[in-house]
Amino acid sequence: MQLNTASLSVQQEKRLKQMGATVRNASGYLNSLKVSGVREAAARALMAEMTVNQLSDLAAFGTMGKICSEVLDTKLQALHVNVNLHE
Repeated sequence: MQLNTASLSVQQEKRLKQMGATVRNASGYLNSLKVSGVREAAARALMAEMTVNQLSDLAAFGTMGKICSEVLDTKLQALHVNVNLHE
């Protein structure tokens, strides 16, 4: 299908390009959701085979990882503020 762009206003042409970008972005997003779903299913299957102790350790690691990340962010922000004050 070929459009005669001469018959479209600049605004109409711009809108068509935006719609095309939206469709391309949506397609990529749907593909990433599909990949995420596959990964989650694989993780669930693996965890189903784990012992209660292994699952408990994994859950504790996940919680500690989040806490560690938050503390690290706080320290890095403080460091950044101190560096800017001394410049």
